[in-house]
Amino acid sequence: MIYKNKGFICKTIIIFICFITINFLIEGTRINALETNNESSQAKSEIYFYLDDVTPFNDLNNLIDEVDYLKNNGIKFFIEASPVFINEDLKAMGRFAECLRYAQASGGKVILRFPIINNKGANGETINEQLINNKIKAAFDNYTNYWVYPVGMSIDESLLYNEDLKNVLNCTDTLFFNSDDNTNFNLNSYNNKSYNNIIQKISLDDYIKNNKANISEKSALCVESDSSFEEFKNNVDRILSKEIVLTTNDKLSSYMKFTNEVKSNSKGIYFNNKDVTQVRFINAEEYESAFNKGESKEENTVKKDLTSSNKSLEILSIVAILIFLIILLFSRKIERKRFFK
Repeated sequence: MIYKNKGFICKTIIIFICFITINFLIEGTRINALETNNESSQAKSEIYFYLDDVTPFNDLNNLIDEVDYLKNNGIKFFIEASPVFINEDLKAMGRFAECLRYAQASGGKVILRFPIINNKGANGETINEQLINNKIKAAFDNYTNYWVYPVGMSIDESLLYNEDLKNVLNCTDTLFFNSDDNTNFNLNSYNNKSYNNIIQKISLDDYIKNNKANISEKSALCVESDSSFEEFKNNVDRILSKEIVLTTNDKLSSYMKFTNEVKSNSKGIYFNNKDVTQVRFINAEEYESAFNKGESKEENTVKKDLTSSNKSLEILSIVAILIFLIILLFSRKIERKRFFK
């Protein structure tokens, strides 16, 4: 009897161990499948690094350090720049543009932030589509004049649904947007074939909190520029330690167009179809020297044109005088013949 009980107990223990082992294997397989699914989802998604909140009022030395840190870690990034409409000739603007050129030469691509819309303009004028378009164009031109080339625009999500702004936003095919409620953007709810790239901006904390899975197909991982360098480094290190696969900004083809046009693709950046990719940093002195040479060439061209015009006038005057003298001589001969007839 005792042997029978022992046999029963042994069988029960063996069955129990087998049951636990099978459950353990099933759970392990499920977890691996979830991790694989998350990794696959992340691999399919495009996740860009986005340096946010960059203005002329930031500590620009700090900005240079941030750009260097990204470059040293092999991160090609987007950098958001606030629009500048006035005082574009001030030294402060020249210094800010110099920093943005440094960012471009270090693997960065510039995104122009949409201007803040108030009920009335600075001079009391009514805000309308044309005024907003002119403001954005002015900001775009101010940057390109400094050899800074915006390749897309950053806006709030609510503006995507604003019918009055559709024509304004058609100046580009690439929009980065701040989500109003930190939830996933439903691309199906916004049907506009003008845009090749609609990219949701998401904070690093929200991305990590959502366990990397609950993100849009195209996302921009935002890190604030207007913070201490140590805080910035910590945020970048968090990204690297989480083994987040960042998409290089070269993968994104885009354009921004007004009277002039900027195009960006894997081959580089083009301004009015001219290659303006900055493979090295152009400092303020080199920019001013090249800019002054350009003005000097224009002045010389004008002078040459005026000189040629003056020469043409001189030749015409001489020809006219000769014709007049010939006519005068013929007239005198005719008069003499008539007189001595």
